[in-house]
Amino acid sequence: LLPPPLLPPLSPALPFTKNPDQHSTFKMYYSKEWMDAFIVTLHNFFSTLFTCLPLPALLNFEAEHQKMQALATENHHLHNQLAATKQALAEAESTVQKLEAKLANQMALQATATAAASKRRAVATGKVSKPSKLVPGPTKKKASSFSVASPIKSSDEKADQTPTPSATATPLKEAIDEQTQSPTHSKRQLHFSDLPEESNLDLASPASVVDEGCVKTHTDTDGNTPFLPVSQESYRSHSAPITHCKFSPNATQVASADTDGVLRIWEPSSLVTSATIELKSSLLSLDWVSQLDSLVLVGSGGGVIKLFDSSSSKFHWEIASDPKYPKILSIACSPSSSTFAFSAVASPGTSQQSSSHKLTFGLTSPSLPSHRAVPSQNQTSEMQMLRRSGEVGETPVPGGVFLWDLKTQKQKCSLPLLPHPVGINCMAFNHNSNLLVTGGADGMIRMFDVFQEECLFGWMGHEWEVYNVQFSSDETSVYSMGMDGKFSQWSVMKSGEKVTEFDVHEDACRPWSQGSGPYYPSTPRGNLFAFESEDKFVLTCAPQQAIVYQVSSEGSLTKTLSITGHNGPVSCVDWLQGRRSYSTCITGSLDCCIRVTNLLKNS
Repeated sequence: LLPPPLLPPLSPALPFTKNPDQHSTFKMYYSKEWMDAFIVTLHNFFSTLFTCLPLPALLNFEAEHQKMQALATENHHLHNQLAATKQALAEAESTVQKLEAKLANQMALQATATAAASKRRAVATGKVSKPSKLVPGPTKKKASSFSVASPIKSSDEKADQTPTPSATATPLKEAIDEQTQSPTHSKRQLHFSDLPEESNLDLASPASVVDEGCVKTHTDTDGNTPFLPVSQESYRSHSAPITHCKFSPNATQVASADTDGVLRIWEPSSLVTSATIELKSSLLSLDWVSQLDSLVLVGSGGGVIKLFDSSSSKFHWEIASDPKYPKILSIACSPSSSTFAFSAVASPGTSQQSSSHKLTFGLTSPSLPSHRAVPSQNQTSEMQMLRRSGEVGETPVPGGVFLWDLKTQKQKCSLPLLPHPVGINCMAFNHNSNLLVTGGADGMIRMFDVFQEECLFGWMGHEWEVYNVQFSSDETSVYSMGMDGKFSQWSVMKSGEKVTEFDVHEDACRPWSQGSGPYYPSTPRGNLFAFESEDKFVLTCAPQQAIVYQVSSEGSLTKTLSITGHNGPVSCVDWLQGRRSYSTCITGSLDCCIRVTNLLKNS
């Protein structure tokens, strides 16, 4: 028998109702009131949903378009303002250049008229200049202590103002008597070959002396003159050869020192002396405290460092160096903190064990030459003469470099000098005081990390002593000048690799090398060179003058300016930094005079 057929499964079905609008169950859904309520509810539901959800990026194009239009309008407006400002600046610069050129022409005419009048007066009085040799006058007796002088307006005024002595100053009556004996503050007078024998010029007069015709310009290959001389004045308050002259951080004052240990603070604009102090021992080093125009650190040959306040004309405090190193050769103040560094050396004749080790410390220290280069015949004869006179020994005098804090007046550390302690003649901080570069009596240039208190690297920069070191404006290189007569630039990034060696004039490092006598210093103490703010021009020392060179991108020097008028070798220079259209140079000489030269940039 066959099985019965399978029945299909039952499936759900919706009930069917004819005319549902008339059915009692579905009738309400077909009414107009219910339909209106449904539409309102559905609208509210979607409205709440779209309000809570973020707007899709695709639907945000209109707001973005409006925002871009607003930014474009603002950008266009700013461009118009910038163009108008540039135009106004160009017009102002053009006006300034015209006024500067007009001023230079007026100064040149005035200089010509003054020179002609001076010649006529000289002819009328019958004074004729006769050359004479450099002869010292009566030697001034050194005072038992220093004295403080009040500001002096001119040589005709009596110095009857009450000085402000420090704790170790001379008694008030003695100080006043010493100041009122002579307006020159000293009985010593020097006569140089370029001065007339019958000249009544007071070498120590603090009054402003305008010198005309003492700046010689040189044109470049295009026939242009980079600087236009405006004026030159002489500060003659010193009565001994100048060893230091340096602008204050804000360029409102100048600190100058001489071989008698006299420190003077004066204004370069008016040549008015604001403070004078005389040390018991020789003044070997000085530096301004950064960001202050009244505090000066001075180092003496007696191993003492003093902080002098020119506003009150007194010393705030003094510290003594290590007894082993009684001579303070160099001082450098940090430009960004209260730290200062100084170098001290032992007394002449102190010997140390010579070492044949070469400086190879530091991870990036370059290999040093196995021997020094052979100096020229002239340099050899000069070195032999210096050795006979005792100025240079076979072995450098030992010394040290120390870091101190100005506020606490306490020593922070002593920097290591490898391979053996040696005298440091010069030093300089970089802008943030992280690095300190030094130049030693052994011819080595060393780079120190101030915070780590260690020497990063060093190299043999010169055959003999290093006289001056200075960072470049961008601090990627270091400039140095040494006793061997070389003026060089070294790379900081490549650990002392030589960038260039400048072909500078002879005797740039020792302008007084051709002379001899008690008034000629054994070694330079101040700056032998000073760069313009962008390192495009450099001011150097020379016999009877200071020379300005233009530094090319290839490292060559072109003579552009000669600051003449000095009656003796120029021993120190400084150049005012950061001026746009003009600059000021100061040059100190062995003729006891400091010349202030104002220059216009010929752009």
